[in-house]
Amino acid sequence: MIEDKVKELARKANFATITTLLQDGSPATHVMWVDADDEFVLINTETGRAKYRNVQRDPRVSVVIWDHENSYDYVEVRGRVAETVTGDEARRHIDDLSMKYTGNAYDPAAIQTERVILKVAPDRQRA
Repeated sequence: MIEDKVKELARKANFATITTLLQDGSPATHVMWVDADDEFVLINTETGRAKYRNVQRDPRVSVVIWDHENSYDYVEVRGRVAETVTGDEARRHIDDLSMKYTGNAYDPAAIQTERVILKVAPDRQRA
């Protein structure tokens, strides 16, 4: 279950970082668009990206979301990618995120490989 503060920040046009683990165990952090439902933090990426390969090998991640108006107001979710979703649902989701962040649908020419939603199940949530 996602805490209310996490949902509040994730559902607004706030940025997040996702930290995944590289093959040698070192962390890699990326700034991302973010979303949440009642159960998961949602990160949309592509199957050809390193972060996707990283979570396929080791699903442990950390996600930090901060309020764009007050960067001292943030949440951290530590957990694991419990599920991935591809296909039409992932494609619709990136359009929804793009509308939230830019006011426009996602540019189809920017898609290099298949879109995928990473569903992050929380083990720990901290505001």
